[in-house]
Amino acid sequence: MRIALINPETETVGMRELYDQYENLALALIAAQLRPVGHSVELYDLRVDGLTESDMAQLITREKFALIAFSVNYATLHSALRISQRLALFADPKPFIVLGGEHVSYEDVGILSAYPSIDAICRGEGEITFHRVVDAISNDFPLNDIEGITWRDRATGEIHINANRAANNNLDNLCFAAHDIALKSVRTARPVKTGILIKRGCPYPCVFCNAQRFLGNESTGIRSRSPANVVKEIASMQSLVKQTRGYLHIYDATFVTPARENRAWIEEFCDEMERRSLSLPLDAFIRADSFDINKPRDRDLLLRLRSVGLISTYLGLEAGDNEQLDLYNKKIVPSESSRVFHYLKSLGMTGSTNGCITFFQDVTLRQIQNTVLFLYGVGLASLWNIASRAETLPGIRLNNQTRMHDRHVPWDVENYHFKDDKVATLYAFIRRIIDRYEIIRLEDRMLREIRDSIKVAQFYCGITGYSHREKAFDQHISTIQGDTVEFIVGLIGELSSEDIISDRLLRAEYAYIARLEQNMKKLFMFYGTK
Repeated sequence: MRIALINPETETVGMRELYDQYENLALALIAAQLRPVGHSVELYDLRVDGLTESDMAQLITREKFALIAFSVNYATLHSALRISQRLALFADPKPFIVLGGEHVSYEDVGILSAYPSIDAICRGEGEITFHRVVDAISNDFPLNDIEGITWRDRATGEIHINANRAANNNLDNLCFAAHDIALKSVRTARPVKTGILIKRGCPYPCVFCNAQRFLGNESTGIRSRSPANVVKEIASMQSLVKQTRGYLHIYDATFVTPARENRAWIEEFCDEMERRSLSLPLDAFIRADSFDINKPRDRDLLLRLRSVGLISTYLGLEAGDNEQLDLYNKKIVPSESSRVFHYLKSLGMTGSTNGCITFFQDVTLRQIQNTVLFLYGVGLASLWNIASRAETLPGIRLNNQTRMHDRHVPWDVENYHFKDDKVATLYAFIRRIIDRYEIIRLEDRMLREIRDSIKVAQFYCGITGYSHREKAFDQHISTIQGDTVEFIVGLIGELSSEDIISDRLLRAEYAYIARLEQNMKKLFMFYGTK
């Protein structure tokens, strides 16, 4: 059967800045499972392939794909639906269209009800489920008994919700991901970041995240590939990672935890990497409490991970206010997050971004200021980070604490209002600045890309600690973000005593943007060509 697996376009410019450069690993894994059994599978990424939605629909129609699947999040869902609706109108015969991904797994009935162009939704992890769908469609078998799908009967229009599929506990049996898009990106000079998935599930019940449910396939257990299997795949990707000139991203929700089983796994992983003399620039999600930096054994383990390439870590700092972190069920205090962050920085193991949720429904101006000052203390106080807000992703527990109105569209994840009118005023003012000035997006993206390029380049030169070059770059960042913090704290101070933002601070906006543009131009002239 001819199958097209498609990573659609992001829906907003803001999301495109953050997410469009990542290879869609879910599709890469599905393609790898289907090809060995004889199916003809093509992988497409609209940005890397340079295709518009219209181009994609015409290509599918011309090539007569019998089945197409989109892997989507809330930012890419609208693009997938637009392509699907074009195919329903103009393709003859219309291909069987499947959606997969976290967002649609929890919005399955609503999406199928609203969009007749979609035939089925794969819920949860998709390798086995989608394979079963392909077998059924290619052999004209019924879909009734396929676990893990919600589907529409084309004859009657009735929507059926099949039973959940049990979690796949044999992850070593999966074929390694097919990195067609990453290889294509090297040829087209449209870069993507490539990665590997080692474990599924998460032991932490943070209320803003679905990793425990979705990656756990509706269970709370952790499933893991063996260290030998993982390192074998990493070895196969060594050349590709170097060609992409970036990290190999480990997509596990939490790569290192204090659990005894995890520590044994990490030690064995390091053994395998060392046995093969492998060292690649690695980036991974961890937590501030993944290591107890007071213990020599944990400090030694960090050094061991650094020696096999872990030079970038994403901590998920979330907020600089204790009450907010309690609300998010993070189980960490800001002072400890800051201490661990700076210790990791001293080892050359911090990432270019670390996750933040400044704004939520009940947040106060005082809490926002706490987070702004905290972010400045760790060098992450870009206006883009400061403007981050909690998202009402389908299925997360935070939604139980949120007074939401109906989603305007299925991909709406901001369907709540701020309780405090002054917070609403501040957020609207900051968002207006972001929408108005391109420099805000460029600042966040440039700083991330420059830091990443410094760290990766130094890795291949044998420098893995906190270098003089990175320290000098941090001094530039401190100057730039100091301006931002002064500006935002001024807004908060005025709103705390008044109900509006004065003309004086409105004028200060122009001066702030002018200084930011000047500083970023200097930074680009110094680092941009290097």
